This record gives sequence, C-alpha cells and structure tokens, in this order.
Amino acid sequence: MTMNLEEELKKYAQTDYYGFHMPGHKRQTASPGNPFLCGNFPLLSVDVTEIPPFDDLHDPHGILKEEMENAARFYGTKDTIFSVNGSTASNLAAVSASVKRGGRLLAASNCHRSVFHAAELLELQVTKITPGEMIPDVPGPVDAFEAEKLLSAQQFDAMVVTSPSYEGVVSDISALAEAAHAHGTVLIVDEAHGAHFSMHPDFPESSVRCGADLTVQSLHKTLPSLTQTSLLHNVSGRVRTEELMKWMDIYESSSPSYILMASITSCIHFLQEHREEYFEAYVQKLRKCRRSLKELQHLQLFESPCAEPSKIVISTAGTDIKGTQLYDILYQNYHLAAEKAMPGYLLLMTSPADTAEGFERLTKALAEIDESL
Repeated sequence: MTMNLEEELKKYAQTDYYGFHMPGHKRQTASPGNPFLCGNFPLLSVDVTEIPPFDDLHDPHGILKEEMENAARFYGTKDTIFSVNGSTASNLAAVSASVKRGGRLLAASNCHRSVFHAAELLELQVTKITPGEMIPDVPGPVDAFEAEKLLSAQQFDAMVVTSPSYEGVVSDISALAEAAHAHGTVLIVDEAHGAHFSMHPDFPESSVRCGADLTVQSLHKTLPSLTQTSLLHNVSGRVRTEELMKWMDIYESSSPSYILMASITSCIHFLQEHREEYFEAYVQKLRKCRRSLKELQHLQLFESPCAEPSKIVISTAGTDIKGTQLYDILYQNYHLAAEKAMPGYLLLMTSPADTAEGFERLTKALAEIDESL
C-alpha cells in the first residue's frame, strides 16, 4: 500500500488549499458557525450508540424526538426528520412514502439519481420533464405550464423537482404546488442545495414556505454541518410521518452516528440564536465578490432572476479554454478547489463559513486568469 488516507488528510489540512465546494463548514475549525465542530473537540469521547440517555433515531421518544420537534418549529414544518445518510436517504424515503409500488411519478430530468433509484426499486412508471438550457450545460427551471399539461393528461402519485439545481437555478415552487395539488399529486422538492434559503432576504424563500408537501435539505452542502447531514421535512401532512419514518428505517443505517446528529442539532441551535448576524456578514462578503466578478472581460459570471447568488457559475463560452481547464488552473496555480467543472462552465459553492480572505483569493485569481485570455 503506497497511500494512507489518514496521513493524506492530515497533510491536506496543513496546506493553503481553499475549498469552494461542499461541505458548507469549509473546514473552518476556528469559525463560530457550528460550535460542535470548532476547536479540538474529542469526537471519540462522544461517539456513542443508542444507550438510554440518547434515544433511538428510528424510534425516538426522548432527546432526539425533542430535537426534531425543535427543528420543525424552527423551519415551520409539521414534522422534521434527521438523516445521517444524506439527502440520498431522504429522497429515497420521500418517494417511497408518497408513491405506491408500480405507481406513477412525474420527475424533472435533472433530479438526483436517488429519485430514480427509488423509482427503480419500486418499479414506478416515470414521466420526465426536461428543463431547457439557460447557458450550455446549465438546465433552467421546471416549467409549471409544462407540468400542468402532464398532470392533466394522466394521474401521478407524486411529482419531484430539484430546486435549487446544482447550479443554483430555482423553479417557481408556488406555481408547481398549485398545479400538483389541483390534481391530487404530492409535491416533493429536493432542496438539498437550498438549506440556506429563507435565512436572509438575498436568498429565495424555501419550498417549505411555497407549498411543497415534502422538502429535502442537505445541511452539509451550504451550512456549517458535517457531510451526510440532511433534513426531511414533512410540510403539509399529506404524507404520513409514520410512513416516512418507516422508509427512513429501511434506507438509513441502523447505527446512526451521534456525532453527525449532534452536528445537525448544533447547526440548528446556532442558527436559532445567531442567524441574522451570521448571514448578514456572509451576504456582505458574497455581494462584494460577485460585484468584482461582474467586471471580468472574457470569463462571464452567470446571473439570472431565477438563479440564487450563493452558487458562483463562471461561463467560459467565448474563450479559448473550457471549464475543466479553468478548474485545473485554479487548483494547480492558485490552490482553489471548485465544486464542479463542465466543458462550458465552472461551479464554485459558497457558504456562510467562507472567509473574506477566501473570497479575495478567488476574485484575484479569476481576474488574473481573465486578463491572460
């Protein structure tokens, strides 16, 4: 064996590589975003199992039940369920609880693969809505008029849309909810990339407030929480929480990590107390960054009324490099790691844990690259 994961991770942690990618805590161990993650917390000392004081995630009656009820109050949902198997398990459970075996599912073609895995497992009849492209390789929002036509043509048990998309494109959830409910269809919104929605006026309203029946959010993508932490929100009660819990028990580990669950609760507790100042500081840094990126002459900052601002999408259309090449230049020459590269664009993810220094490094690097094109 020539590689050692532990040693490689330790070495990487000591470098100046900066991540514009998941997870949302950005490895900022000295930042305040999630007190549970800060400093040198002895994680092994709290890596416990379902012993009496700590309840059972799959049959909660004590502290975990209280924490999920607290999360539901914070988000304004009927019930909220913790997932330590990410939004993958949440999506699997949401679809499985909403559509009977062999039933009909209407799904956006850019949904996460977990949606289609659930459809395969349950032998569902799937009809897809394919959003148009906004720029090369970037799907637009799901068209509510197109959804209405499909819903009118045949009965669907549930409809699933991803909003925001990977690239930050947001669909009109209120219109989609109106169309779905007019035909007795459950609306599931994969909002994995939108856990920061409704936290500040600069960001869109969460689908929780726009008529979704079930909403899935990944805390770890855009908030300071550990990888694999997700929430499954039962917003309307059209789907029974007991049914959702049954399917979560099927898809999720029977040995859920208390370190991950504490990361969820610490994140929510912190937001309950410090959301306004935490997000205001983030938004000011983000606005400054985006203003600078608008001045690029060759590379182009993708902006649209239906695109939320936390995702920084840099189009390479009209230049002599591809998004994949831009990724390599940023990583190798500037030690900046983006989230995703496609031929036509580069995707960088930001979060409230990003530092002013990180944003400055990014804007400087892109300005230098832009000048060289």
